Amino acid sequence: MPLLRRALWMAAKRAAADPRVQAKAREVLQEEIVPRVRTAVDVAKPEIRRARDNVQRAGQEIKKAVLESAASSRARDFLEGTKKPPE
Repeated sequence: MPLLRRALWMAAKRAAADPRVQAKAREVLQEEIVPRVRTAVDVAKPEIRRARDNVQRAGQEIKKAVLESAASSRARDFLEGTKKPPE
């Protein structure tokens, strides 16, 4: 197994160093991969925006709930020194 692995590794290194292989890889990248990635990003953007909006809305609702809670108001009063904590 190590002999086969080494042979494959050496072949891959030789292929990667070959200018023709590099040119073909560059061509495939520019003509096939980049357009696919751009399309995927364009398709994903609306969903990402929706998720961001949902997270922001949830954060605002949590903040509102915490600020309106009785425990929050007691803690705020205690920290401001306007009211002593219950004994």
